[in-house]
Amino acid sequence: MTPSPVRQEQIRQHRRETLLYFIVPLLVTVFIVLLGIVVTLLLQRQLQVSILADWMAIVLVFCPALLCTTVVCILLVACIFLMNRASRAAVRPLQKVNELADTAADRTAKAAASINNTTVNIASRFAFLDRLLSIFDLPDEKTETRENHHD
Repeated sequence: MTPSPVRQEQIRQHRRETLLYFIVPLLVTVFIVLLGIVVTLLLQRQLQVSILADWMAIVLVFCPALLCTTVVCILLVACIFLMNRASRAAVRPLQKVNELADTAADRTAKAAASINNTTVNIASRFAFLDRLLSIFDLPDEKTETRENHHD
Protein backbone atom coordinates (compact mmCIF):
# COMPACT_ATOMS: atom_id res chain seq x y z
CA MET A 1 0.00 0.00 0.00
CA THR A 2 1.62 3.22 -1.15
CA PRO A 3 0.91 6.48 0.61
CA SER A 4 -1.09 9.11 -1.18
CA PRO A 5 0.78 11.87 -3.05
CA VAL A 6 -0.19 14.39 -0.39
CA ARG A 7 1.17 12.13 2.33
CA GLN A 8 4.39 11.55 0.35
CA GLU A 9 4.86 15.32 0.06
CA GLN A 10 4.35 15.69 3.82
CA ILE A 11 6.97 13.00 4.48
CA ARG A 12 9.46 14.74 2.13
CA GLN A 13 8.74 18.08 3.82
CA HIS A 14 9.32 16.51 7.23
CA ARG A 15 12.64 15.01 6.11
CA ARG A 16 13.78 18.36 4.68
CA GLU A 17 12.88 20.17 7.92
CA THR A 18 14.62 17.52 10.01
CA LEU A 19 17.74 17.87 7.88
CA LEU A 20 17.59 21.66 7.94
CA TYR A 21 16.80 22.20 11.63
CA PHE A 22 18.58 19.28 13.35
CA ILE A 23 21.24 17.64 11.24
CA VAL A 24 22.80 20.73 9.61
CA PRO A 25 23.31 22.63 12.91
CA LEU A 26 24.76 19.46 14.46
CA LEU A 27 27.18 19.04 11.56
CA VAL A 28 28.19 22.72 11.72
CA THR A 29 28.88 22.42 15.45
CA VAL A 30 30.91 19.23 14.98
CA PHE A 31 32.86 20.89 12.17
CA ILE A 32 33.64 23.94 14.34
CA VAL A 33 34.83 21.73 17.20
CA LEU A 34 36.97 19.58 14.89
CA LEU A 35 38.39 22.69 13.24
CA GLY A 36 39.31 24.03 16.67
CA ILE A 37 41.00 20.77 17.65
CA VAL A 38 42.98 20.63 14.39
CA VAL A 39 44.07 24.26 14.69
CA THR A 40 45.09 23.69 18.33
CA LEU A 41 47.21 20.70 17.34
CA LEU A 42 48.84 22.66 14.52
CA LEU A 43 49.63 25.76 16.60
CA GLN A 44 52.72 25.58 18.74
CA ARG A 45 52.76 28.93 20.52
CA GLN A 46 50.82 29.56 23.75
CA LEU A 47 49.29 32.89 22.58
CA GLN A 48 47.74 31.27 19.53
CA VAL A 49 46.25 28.48 21.62
CA SER A 50 44.90 31.03 24.10
CA ILE A 51 43.20 33.01 21.34
CA LEU A 52 41.69 29.84 19.95
CA ALA A 53 40.49 28.77 23.42
CA ASP A 54 38.79 32.13 23.88
CA TRP A 55 37.15 31.82 20.50
CA MET A 56 35.93 28.29 21.29
CA ALA A 57 34.54 29.46 24.63
CA ILE A 58 32.59 32.13 22.80
CA VAL A 59 31.23 29.67 20.25
CA LEU A 60 30.47 26.81 22.63
CA VAL A 61 29.38 28.69 25.78
CA PHE A 62 28.25 32.23 25.05
CA CYS A 63 26.38 31.61 21.80
CA PRO A 64 24.19 28.84 23.30
CA ALA A 65 23.68 30.96 26.42
CA LEU A 66 22.58 33.83 24.20
CA LEU A 67 20.18 31.57 22.34
CA CYS A 68 18.74 30.22 25.59
CA THR A 69 18.23 33.67 27.10
CA THR A 70 16.69 35.13 23.95
CA VAL A 71 13.20 34.15 25.09
CA VAL A 72 13.76 35.77 28.48
CA CYS A 73 15.04 38.94 26.80
CA ILE A 74 12.04 39.04 24.48
CA LEU A 75 9.71 38.64 27.47
CA LEU A 76 11.49 41.45 29.30
CA VAL A 77 11.19 43.76 26.28
CA ALA A 78 7.50 42.87 25.99
CA CYS A 79 7.02 43.63 29.70
CA ILE A 80 8.74 47.00 29.27
CA PHE A 81 6.49 47.78 26.32
CA LEU A 82 3.36 46.83 28.27
CA MET A 83 4.49 48.85 31.29
CA ASN A 84 5.01 51.87 29.04
CA ARG A 85 1.49 51.49 27.66
CA ALA A 86 0.07 51.08 31.16
CA SER A 87 1.92 54.19 32.28
CA ARG A 88 0.51 56.19 29.39
CA ALA A 89 -2.99 54.84 30.07
CA ALA A 90 -2.75 55.82 33.73
CA VAL A 91 -1.89 59.47 33.04
CA ARG A 92 -5.45 60.75 32.58
CA PRO A 93 -6.99 58.93 35.60
CA LEU A 94 -4.09 60.03 37.78
CA GLN A 95 -4.58 63.64 36.65
CA LYS A 96 -8.24 63.41 37.67
CA VAL A 97 -7.28 62.00 41.06
CA ASN A 98 -4.72 64.78 41.45
CA GLU A 99 -7.36 67.41 40.63
CA LEU A 100 -9.76 65.83 43.16
CA ALA A 101 -7.03 65.85 45.80
CA ASP A 102 -6.25 69.51 45.08
CA THR A 103 -9.96 70.39 45.31
CA ALA A 104 -10.28 68.49 48.60
CA ALA A 105 -7.17 70.22 49.97
CA ASP A 106 -8.55 73.64 49.00
CA ARG A 107 -11.92 72.90 50.61
CA THR A 108 -10.22 71.62 53.75
CA ALA A 109 -8.04 74.74 53.97
CA LYS A 110 -11.10 76.99 53.56
CA ALA A 111 -13.06 75.04 56.18
CA ALA A 112 -10.10 75.17 58.60
CA ALA A 113 -9.74 78.93 58.06
CA SER A 114 -13.46 79.42 58.69
CA ILE A 115 -13.34 77.31 61.87
CA ASN A 116 -10.25 79.22 63.06
CA ASN A 117 -11.96 82.59 62.47
CA THR A 118 -15.07 81.45 64.31
CA THR A 119 -13.00 80.12 67.20
CA VAL A 120 -11.04 83.38 67.49
CA ASN A 121 -14.27 85.44 67.39
CA ILE A 122 -15.90 83.34 70.12
CA ALA A 123 -12.75 83.39 72.26
CA SER A 124 -12.50 87.17 71.98
CA ARG A 125 -16.16 87.58 73.05
CA PHE A 126 -15.58 85.53 76.18
CA ALA A 127 -12.13 86.86 77.01
CA PHE A 128 -13.49 88.71 80.05
CA LEU A 129 -14.30 85.34 81.63
CA ASP A 130 -10.61 84.48 81.74
CA ARG A 131 -10.01 87.09 84.40
CA LEU A 132 -12.99 85.97 86.44
CA LEU A 133 -12.15 82.29 86.17
CA SER A 134 -8.48 82.85 86.96
CA ILE A 135 -9.32 82.93 90.66
CA PHE A 136 -9.70 79.15 90.48
CA ASP A 137 -6.21 78.67 89.01
CA LEU A 138 -3.45 77.22 91.15
CA PRO A 139 -1.00 79.85 92.26
CA ASP A 140 2.36 80.02 90.52
CA GLU A 141 5.42 78.76 92.34
CA LYS A 142 7.00 82.22 92.09
CA THR A 143 4.13 83.85 93.91
CA GLU A 144 4.14 81.14 96.57
CA THR A 145 7.83 81.60 97.27
CA ARG A 146 7.35 85.37 97.55
CA GLU A 147 4.54 84.93 100.06
CA ASN A 148 6.62 82.48 102.11
CA HIS A 149 9.54 84.94 102.24
CA HIS A 150 7.32 87.79 103.47
CA ASP A 151 6.07 85.79 106.44
